[in-house]
Amino acid sequence: MRIQLSSLVVATALTLAATPALAQPDARTTVSIAGGFNSGSSDTGVALGGAVLFDLTERVSFDGHATYLGRGAGADAVAAGGSLLVNLRPSTEPVVPYVALGGDVFHASYDLANARFLGPAGMQFAPGTTLCPAPGTGFGHGHGPGLGTGSETCPGSSEGYWGVGALHPFYANRLGPLAFPAVGGWETRSFTDPALSLGGGVRLNLTEHLMLRPDLRALVIFAHGDTHTLGVFVLNLGYRF
Repeated sequence: MRIQLSSLVVATALTLAATPALAQPDARTTVSIAGGFNSGSSDTGVALGGAVLFDLTERVSFDGHATYLGRGAGADAVAAGGSLLVNLRPSTEPVVPYVALGGDVFHASYDLANARFLGPAGMQFAPGTTLCPAPGTGFGHGHGPGLGTGSETCPGSSEGYWGVGALHPFYANRLGPLAFPAVGGWETRSFTDPALSLGGGVRLNLTEHLMLRPDLRALVIFAHGDTHTLGVFVLNLGYRF
């Protein structure tokens, strides 16, 4: 239902953008660099990126963006996509608040050998031993085989389980059976998922060419019938052509 509603809003905004009566005679393009922060249920980190803003009409703009998100030690992510901005005042005015709706591709990477997650692997199990990922901080032996987070994807023949530390269940539940590494530590795991971007901001037309645009979004990430939400705030400093 949420996806269908989002599609309806996007289609409506595109229709408005194509209406000649609303066309903006002096359409502008703005290229921005952006900096800020992102925060989830357990981690807060930097947000750095850039955006290109196209004024389709005085009331509708399109924002294409790519943002690097630090997710704490051993983890990072990249969000890239586009949004329609519905301007609550004409885009030519000095102060233009807006609401935004769009979609992103969200790519997250986790160094599982980091002590925040699965941690270093020693001699606890023989190389190749099948383990189940399970909740809890730290690493090593747990309460028994097949218990905890991820157990629905683990075989009953597993010989134990390994704590996932601070790894969010949205990702921990998707690790599947773990083969104990022969040397070194656990590998880096990456996940690529669709995300819905919701939020808004204020467009400050400082001069003819200089624009400042604080922007706050909720990124709702989808996978396997589950969701994970991050808040992202960036301050865009842009040059208008």
